[in-house]
Amino acid sequence: MQYEVRHAIPGRLRIYIRAVRYLGDLAPALQQLIEQQADVTAVEVRTSSGSVVIHYDPQVSGMRERMEGMLAAAKPEHLRRALSAWAEAKPEDRRAEARPAAGWRSMLIPTGGLALTAIGTGMAALPLIAISTLPTFKRGIRVLTAEKRVNVDFLDSVAISLSLARGGLFVSALMGWLARMSDVMRDKTAAASNRAIGNLFDYPNSTCRVAREGATLEVKASEVQVGDIVIVSPGDRVPVDGIVVEGAADVDQSAITGEGTPSARHPGAWVYAGSAVLQGKLNIKAERVGEETALAQAVRVVAAASTGDTRMQNYAEKFADRIAAPTLGVALSAYALTRNVDRLVSMLVIDYGTGIRVSAPTAMLSSMTHATRRGIVIKSGRALEKLAEADTILFDKTGTLTTSVPQLLPAKSYSKAHSASDVLALAAAAEAGLNHPISQAVVAKAAEAGIATPECMESTYHVGLGVEARMKRFVVRVGSPRFLSESGIDIERAATDLARLHRRGCSALLLACDHKLTGLLPYTSEIRPESADMIAALRVLGIRSFFMVTGDNAQVAAAVSVRLGLDRFYADVRPAEKATIIEDLRREGRSVIMVGDGVNDSAALASADVGIAMKNGADVAREIASVVLMDEDLWKIVTAIELSRQSMHLVRQSYGITTGMNVLAFALALPTGLVNPATTTILSHGSAIAATANAMRPLLNRS
Repeated sequence: MQYEVRHAIPGRLRIYIRAVRYLGDLAPALQQLIEQQADVTAVEVRTSSGSVVIHYDPQVSGMRERMEGMLAAAKPEHLRRALSAWAEAKPEDRRAEARPAAGWRSMLIPTGGLALTAIGTGMAALPLIAISTLPTFKRGIRVLTAEKRVNVDFLDSVAISLSLARGGLFVSALMGWLARMSDVMRDKTAAASNRAIGNLFDYPNSTCRVAREGATLEVKASEVQVGDIVIVSPGDRVPVDGIVVEGAADVDQSAITGEGTPSARHPGAWVYAGSAVLQGKLNIKAERVGEETALAQAVRVVAAASTGDTRMQNYAEKFADRIAAPTLGVALSAYALTRNVDRLVSMLVIDYGTGIRVSAPTAMLSSMTHATRRGIVIKSGRALEKLAEADTILFDKTGTLTTSVPQLLPAKSYSKAHSASDVLALAAAAEAGLNHPISQAVVAKAAEAGIATPECMESTYHVGLGVEARMKRFVVRVGSPRFLSESGIDIERAATDLARLHRRGCSALLLACDHKLTGLLPYTSEIRPESADMIAALRVLGIRSFFMVTGDNAQVAAAVSVRLGLDRFYADVRPAEKATIIEDLRREGRSVIMVGDGVNDSAALASADVGIAMKNGADVAREIASVVLMDEDLWKIVTAIELSRQSMHLVRQSYGITTGMNVLAFALALPTGLVNPATTTILSHGSAIAATANAMRPLLNRS
């Protein structure tokens, strides 16, 4: 595979790969391949530019040569086969291939060893201690031999060995138990995130009707073939991407395209899998089915983007690794000067790593549990970390900042013979029985006002335009300005009102009686009552930029943006463009939160540093997002950010406790005879207990 290293600094490589830009289907496989390499912490694949950004441990040498060798050997056909096999594997199996997970059963041996030493049968515990501490020895030796450096595992190994040599079986068993517990807790955090993301999308097994060879058959949606004619009726979900060949209907595509209101679909129009038919009937020729639909492709993008994002950044081990070599150096220097074995043991038994490795994931897990009690599901420690760092929020409009239910504004009459109440009554009579959200809003408004509606003799619904109804005294037409104009009705009198409403971000129905313009019924998508105050509160918290992205027109978007005090809006945006916007913002150095609720937001939710979904949003959006709000209260975004920052503060506190007590133990060990190995062990391991107890404080908070 051809490539070019464009930029290289310790910890980061940026490589241009032409195949990534022009063969976008290779991106997920390439990302998966690179992420499985040792010492790689994160991978960003940018198909728009052909760039692959690789983040790795900056202390590791030779990473550039390793990556170049791997890319030189990689071939597109091999990557495609690997991607196919990876897609067929269960998500849990994919993770298991990279690193064996530590479960609660793995705690049996360390616990048994600790228990035996506690009751005084230490010699019987030796095999259990050896087994439980073996992973620590292996990691320490691997880093020492492969990377030529000392890490916290190596320091732990030395401390355990010296403790065993001096008969300190309980100390050795305790160190092995705590180290194993940290592994279990980290893996449990990752496993919870994997399960949430592993179930992103299971292609619907619901049935649909297909016309084949003159007969109508009921088949599973997954069994529809390209070229089949699929029949959908009111209440059905479209199972394929395709072209309408017969019929007309109002289709709700808000979860796919972000359109705020249903759109009319006629022969020749394109429809997406996952759309809902509200009114009318369609025969659709299937063009893309199964995993080739826009819905399935969005999920594949998410699967590729989410792989690296679910890994919890382990601050703790990096910190402990950095101080491991100095600790060992000072201890050996002191021994070289004094030849005092007690001093050497006292200093080497001090373990910064165990307390830090246990307390950091404990703090995150307890904070995630506390957030769940507050109605906020945070799927990983990585999401907590990124929430705390965020400085920019990008909101989807429809269903997030606004509701999806239209709000009818006061009607206006253009006729001396009809009052505004008459206009509403006639419209409600004509719209009665229709499933369109605007129709339902008109009927509900009339009922709320206690207005009696005249009897409708018959009605004809014109998909995407309006309805024509025959009353006892009138022929009434209610619908869009286009509907009345195409019916030969002069609507010039409403032009000024329509322009004013559009500037405010509102739309309107027009009503005509017997071919004369009679009234206007304006409506808008209601902004959630808490939206403005929520944004103001986030500004106080230090979030510096608020943007909105929507598939609606610029006039509607501008009106919402002004009312909420947003810094910028993006209008007429398609799903793939949302992800591009986020990538551009991140290239500016921003840490971005995306808040959305539809399938059309899926790629953006995956591309952002943190994706937040609403409870009543599309299933795929909730599964993709790393944070889910369990009710429709936007204030929970504020709560989530506050909790994430508290969690990071808790991690720093735990670092301080562990570091402070170990520094004290180290300082007391330097003067000859001031403390013995037992004292330093109590101080060192006491710091681990204290730091872990501190990290669990959110679990005690039930408010």
